[in-house]
This record gives sequence, C-alpha cells and structure tokens, in this order.
Amino acid sequence: MPYQRPGYPPHPYPPRRRSSGAGLSALLGVLTVIVVVVGLFVSSAISADNAKNRHRPSAYTPPTPSYTYTPPTSATTSSPSPTSRAAAETTTRAAAPTTTKPAGPQPVAKLGDNPLFSDTENGLINVECGYPSWSATADVAQRFFEAAAACLDKKWRPALQGSNLPFSSPNVRAPARAEDEQSPCTSNGGSYAAFYCSANHTIYMPLDHIQVERYGNDVVIYLAVFAHEYGHHVQAISGMTQQMNTERNAAGTRSAKGLELSRRHELQAQCFSGMYVGTSTYDGAFTDAQAARATQDTYGRGDKQGDARDHGTGQNAGNWFVQGTKYDRTFQCNTWLAPSDEIA
Repeated sequence: MPYQRPGYPPHPYPPRRRSSGAGLSALLGVLTVIVVVVGLFVSSAISADNAKNRHRPSAYTPPTPSYTYTPPTSATTSSPSPTSRAAAETTTRAAAPTTTKPAGPQPVAKLGDNPLFSDTENGLINVECGYPSWSATADVAQRFFEAAAACLDKKWRPALQGSNLPFSSPNVRAPARAEDEQSPCTSNGGSYAAFYCSANHTIYMPLDHIQVERYGNDVVIYLAVFAHEYGHHVQAISGMTQQMNTERNAAGTRSAKGLELSRRHELQAQCFSGMYVGTSTYDGAFTDAQAARATQDTYGRGDKQGDARDHGTGQNAGNWFVQGTKYDRTFQCNTWLAPSDEIA
C-alpha cells in the first residue's frame, strides 16, 4: 500500500481535481500526463514487489507496561495515590521477549528521531468511518470500540507504512467492570479511565471507569479517550515505547527523569488523539461543537494534587490535544523534543 498524503487542510485526501487549461496548454498537459503515466507504470511495478516485503504487519511485541488515561479533575472518583497509579501502570506479568523477529518493517527504538517524525507531511488521512449506535452495555460498547479501532487503523496505517514502520491493529476489550477483565499489565481494576496494555496490544475501555454516568451518549468523549489509547499502540509498534521504557528504567521509573519521560509519552498520546478528532471533524464524523467538547474535556484531565506527575498538567494535556487537532502532522506531536515547560 503506497504512502498516502494525510487528509485535513492543507492537504485534503483524496486530492481535489483541477480543471485543465485550453489550447496549447491543454496539449502540453496531455503529453506530460502520458509521460508521467508511463513512468509511474514502470515504477509501480517495481514498488509493488517491494511493497509486498516492506508493508507486512509485524507481530514483534517487546515486553512493556500499560499506559492509562486519567479521569477528569472534576470527576467524582477519588484521585489515586502515586503508589496505586504506579501499580496500575506497571507490568505484573510481563510477556516473554520475542526471540525471532518476523520479516518486514521493524520497530525503531528511537524517540525524538523516530522515523514517524522524519517526514513533515506525515499525518492521518481523511477517511469516512461508520460507528454503530452507542449504549452503556458491554456488548454494544464492544462493537462500538471495534468500529473505532477499524477507523483508526485506516487513518494510521499509511502514516506508519510511509515511515517504513510495522503496522498491526490493536485488540479491544470493553467489559462492564474493570475487575472482570484481567490483563498481563495489571492484576486489579486500578484507578484509571482506560488503558493500553502493550504486552498483548490491547485497549481496555471498562464501562465502570470511562464515566458513562457523567458523559451519557456524548460519544466524542469516549472516542477521544479511545484515540489516546490507540496513540499508545502507535508508540508501541513504532518502537518509541520500547526506547522510553529502556531510558526510564535506567533513570528510575519514579525519578525526575523517569517521570518526565512518562509525561512526554502521555502528552504525545494526547496529541495523537487530537489528530484523530481533528481529521474526524474535517471528515464530518464530528461537529465543531463535539470537537469543542472533546477539547474542553482534555483540559480537565492530567495530574492532580498528590499524583506522581507522570501524565502532565491538565493545561498541557489540553495544549497538546489542540496541537494535534490544529496541524494533523506527526512531527508536530514530537513531545520528545519539546521544551520542559511544555511537558510539565
């Protein structure tokens, strides 16, 4: 699958057709098109063979911990202590390291210079996505978030493949209660809104944690949270999570450096979520009012009084979300190179 330009202004996808000129300009245009088509036919035959080898999904799974999305500040649930959040975000049963890497693109264990950021035109493409009706029941929510994953797959696949990085779709679980769904990344319900476990590439959206009693049928909020967790999936399969964990473990997970790395990781997922909401608004899946509500909600999330300062302030959570909605470019979400005040 060839690289596709990201949708969203200033480069909508598919590109808009332009009318041709008249007279000599038209003739020259036709001749130019013939030459280009012949060249593209030859090059596409070569690139098709290469694409078979370069764009295979990868099953490479480094053993890594889970990453959570925090409830809003005004939520009625109590704020977790640093100890409980650490327990919820630490792998308790790590997956065995893969000894043989599959053929095809591989994760690149880099942060600021990860290939995902190398092309300044890399971003999410415009695609039309359909979502089933929502209700706060496990079977309906499961189908709803599976549809969201399929949409995000279509938006993210070209960006990863265009960077010669592996692509795979995450698993999705939407249980009625968090305590009913165990994962390799946590042995208890924990205190979080949702989380991604990179040991089994699964996004968990438990209904008793995403605050359905507060948001009701306002699905844009649930989808923004889901897109944040999908952003952690992108970080995992691209190799950033692996490198972040290596550096964080070396520095100490609760050291100042370790917490800073965690904040950069979390705020980048916020930016990736903003890219999804921005392109979906441009596609017509969300109204401007829905996008505004999602943006306002992100400013209410983040580290609270007494937290370990591992997710970033609500102000920075909202700022990075807006960055994603505004630009839809992966390099604009490169939190690894951002000044320290922007990731506080």
